Amino acid sequence: MLHSILIFACLFTGIFAQFARADESYFGYIYTTDLLPQGKWEYEQLNTFRTGKARGSYSALDFRNEFEYGVTNNFSASFYLNSSYLSQQGVYDPEDVTSNMKDQGAFDFNGVSVELKYRLMSPYVDPFGLMLYLEPEIAVRDPNTGENLIERELEFKIILHKNFFDDRLVTALNLMAEPEWEIKDGNTPARELKTEISAGASYRLVKNWNVGLEFRNVRDFFEMSLGRPFYSVFFLGPNVHFTSENWWATFTVLPQIAGNPNVLGADANGVPVSDGFRNLADQDKAEFRLKFGYNF
Repeated sequence: MLHSILIFACLFTGIFAQFARADESYFGYIYTTDLLPQGKWEYEQLNTFRTGKARGSYSALDFRNEFEYGVTNNFSASFYLNSSYLSQQGVYDPEDVTSNMKDQGAFDFNGVSVELKYRLMSPYVDPFGLMLYLEPEIAVRDPNTGENLIERELEFKIILHKNFFDDRLVTALNLMAEPEWEIKDGNTPARELKTEISAGASYRLVKNWNVGLEFRNVRDFFEMSLGRPFYSVFFLGPNVHFTSENWWATFTVLPQIAGNPNVLGADANGVPVSDGFRNLADQDKAEFRLKFGYNF
């Protein structure tokens, strides 16, 4: 699967090299305060390959298709269509490691979301960039387990952005909070709160090419109680970014470097389900993201 993604990235670059760019994303997972100019459109696609559990075979390929419009120079709105392909065999149930999840290999639609971004400060005219981000989402399928559900999410972000060395070095910090309300199999609604701190730096080596590093700490709080953390997971990895006049592409590799809890209990045979220093119940061993956009 990873081999296929790399081939796809090369093909994409070759096919669209003929096209002459406005807005661009230097990171696979982190936002800057750069926005589309007023009246401009952008099509953006995020392809994320996730793989690895403590036991069994697990891989997923998430697709997000975004259509964004610059309402003003400081405000943009987007619409997302979310889907994914999930393949798993012999993977334990993270809620009960004495049993396994249903083996499957299927592509399906996950849901829709809307993204609203409003920039308060620009790093090009102010000491730093500051932007507020809101993304409501309705999901009908869990991309991690393939289970049908009804889920409402409301993602909030504070985005900070600062450039150095005549804009050759781009740095960004994102603070995210996402309350979720989920109904699965007609059961009583469950509530969760996810938070994330992510930071990155991207440096322009030569014209059109940047290399960088991204860091993420993802946390989940059961019943939205900050005193009851469900898990905490850390990712760290490199990225490469290419930009042309009207289009850009970014490829990011993010392995999980640490996570808790890493001991999930014992299976039906009494064997501990663990992967040493990572949490592989709710997150994966590694993620690979190819992200690209075309400006109209």
